[in-house]
Amino acid sequence: MLLALATAMSACGSPDPSPTTSPTASSSAVSTPLGSATAGNASPNASDATTYLQIEQQVEQLRGLSATQTVNPTLLDEQGVRDWLTKANEKQTDHAAMAKESRLLIHLGLLPVGASLEQLELDLEAGQVIGFYDPDTKQLYILSQSGGVGVLQKVTFSHEFTHALQDQNFGLAKLGTDAADQNDRDLARLSLAEGDATLSMTQWSAKNLSLVEMLTLAGSAGTGADQMAAAPAILRETLLFPYQQGLAFVQSVYDSGGWDAVDKLYSKPPDSSSQILHPELYAAGIEPVTVSLPKPPASLAAGWQLVTQDTLGELDLSVWLEGEHPTTAQTNAASSATSQWGGDRVGLYEGANGAWAVVLRTDWRTDADSLAFRDEAALAAGRLAGSIAVCSSRDTVDVFVASDRATLDAFSTCNPIG
Repeated sequence: MLLALATAMSACGSPDPSPTTSPTASSSAVSTPLGSATAGNASPNASDATTYLQIEQQVEQLRGLSATQTVNPTLLDEQGVRDWLTKANEKQTDHAAMAKESRLLIHLGLLPVGASLEQLELDLEAGQVIGFYDPDTKQLYILSQSGGVGVLQKVTFSHEFTHALQDQNFGLAKLGTDAADQNDRDLARLSLAEGDATLSMTQWSAKNLSLVEMLTLAGSAGTGADQMAAAPAILRETLLFPYQQGLAFVQSVYDSGGWDAVDKLYSKPPDSSSQILHPELYAAGIEPVTVSLPKPPASLAAGWQLVTQDTLGELDLSVWLEGEHPTTAQTNAASSATSQWGGDRVGLYEGANGAWAVVLRTDWRTDADSLAFRDEAALAAGRLAGSIAVCSSRDTVDVFVASDRATLDAFSTCNPIG
C-alpha cells in the first residue's frame, strides 16, 4: 500500500518550482469551492493550522532536519492552481526556446505534429497538481477545494514541507534544475529532491495515518488517470520519473546509510537519469561522457543554424525507442538497448525555406552496447517522417533525420535508411 501511495503521489511539489502533479490525485471528498480564494488563495482555519503545525513537527523529527523559518500553507482550489501556474509560466518561460524544443521533439516523433510542448506541459500540470513548494517565495501551496484538511492534504503537506526543509538546509537552488540545455541532468537533480520528499512522505504516512485513512487515500486513486494516459509518453514518463525512480534511488541510499547518507547527496547530486536508474553508477562516480554536435555542413547554403540542443539521457532515449504505445517486448528491448548509455547530444538545425535536420549523437560503454542501440534506433527512426540515416562507429551511434534527401546527405556520415 505504501508503494502504491508513493506512486499515486507522483508529482507532488517539485522544487524547480514546478507543481506536484499526481496521476491519481484528487481533491479527496471535498468539492465546495473556496469562494474568494478561487482567484487567489486562502489560509487554513485555526484548527487546521494546528494540524499542519503538528505534521511539520512530525516530519522534522522523522527527516532529522530542523526548519529555520515558519512555512504556512496557502490553500488553492483547482482554478487557483491553474491561475498560479499560468502566471508562473508567463513569468519564467522562454517561449521562443520552448517552441524550438517543440519542433525538435516533433521531428523525433516524441510529440504530435503541430503540438506545443509549453501548452501540453501547462495543461498536464494544471490537471494533475495537488501541491507545490516555491523556493523563490518560500511559499507552500496545497490543493483543497473546500479549504479543509483531509487525508490527501495531510499527505501532500508532508511531502511539500520536506521540500521546505530541503531548501532551508541545503538550498534547492544549488541543485540547478533549470539549465536550458541539460534536461537529463535537470531530471536527475529533481529526482533527488522528489525521491527524498516521497520517501519522507511514505514514512510519515506509515507512521501517522490510520488504516481507514490509508484506504481512503488508496480509494481516491484514478482521478486524473485518463488525462495522464492520454499525454504523450515523453511528458508522462518524465513527469513520473522523479517520484518513482527518484524514490527507488533515494531508498537505495537510505537503506545503506539512513537519512545522513541522503543528506550527503545534496553536496554532490546525480548528473544523469542513468545514475538514478542505476545507483551503482552514482556510487562508483561514473559520470556522463561529454558529446558535441557538428557545425552545419559547409556544403549547405548560408544561413543554417543549430537552433537548439540538449541531452536526452537514458530515460528519454528509452521512451523514444519504445514509441507511444509499446508492447512489453518493446519496453524490455528499449530498456536493454539503453542500459549502457554513456552520453548523448541532440540538436535541431534549421535553414531557409523550412529545411531542417536533427542530429543525435550517442556514446555507449562498449561496442556491443552501441550495436544494440543502433538496431533499436533503426527501428525507431523508421517510424519518422523525413529522410533518415543511422550510423555507427565503435562505441558511438549517430542518428540523422532531415526534411529532404539533400539535407540528409549533407549531414549524414553513412547511407540513408530506405
